[in-house]
Amino acid sequence: MNSPCYNWDRSSWLSSKEYFQELSNQLIEFLDITEDKKILDVGCGRGHLLETLALNLNLINQPVGVEPVKHDDFIPQNIKIFHSPVNSFLNENNSQFDLVILKQVLHLLTLEERKNFYHDIKNHINEDAYIVFIHMNDQTEIPLFPLMENKLNQSLKTHQLLLDELTDNFHLIKFENFNFNVKISLEEYLEMIRNRYMTVLLDLKEKEIEEGIDFIKNNYPNQLVFQDTLTIKVFN
Repeated sequence: MNSPCYNWDRSSWLSSKEYFQELSNQLIEFLDITEDKKILDVGCGRGHLLETLALNLNLINQPVGVEPVKHDDFIPQNIKIFHSPVNSFLNENNSQFDLVILKQVLHLLTLEERKNFYHDIKNHINEDAYIVFIHMNDQTEIPLFPLMENKLNQSLKTHQLLLDELTDNFHLIKFENFNFNVKISLEEYLEMIRNRYMTVLLDLKEKEIEEGIDFIKNNYPNQLVFQDTLTIKVFN
């Protein structure tokens, strides 16, 4: 697995109750998720999405998350998180699922890990199960500095590769966008950049981060207002 991003769902709109409430509501309606569904979230982070789904649906079966990074700063309720690579989890468990969520995680797996995942997950899903691939929309409004934008554009190009892989293994049924309206102060957003909240920031040098922060300070207002858009693609 490539380097995980520790801070993507920590202390920002990406960890807010409003964000996960809106995403949960849309997924429940779009996928017609009912209380009896068995849910697996691959690369679940701190478990915010699973926890919100569990509370909204009063799920009969405790939803399961797989996350190699153990986050001691947040203890989710009503869900079970396994701290291991996803392929290890699949090899060591015989659970069956109706819904598998892949939210901004596939690009962190190596090609070999993804091949193993596509093969192994088929033994862990029920006949009518959904595989839900959620990724950043290519037309993002998120504030960027030039190097960050360049690296993000390179990352976004992998979406088509991942989509091709999924299409080779499953059937694309439908898709739609999730739009979240963000209002955040410039200082809060700059702190997110310092914390390298995106995977594209992980390998940047401190000098490159500071130069990027200076660029955003000089090119964006003190109060940021923009739309964060994800694309939801559903396979079975």
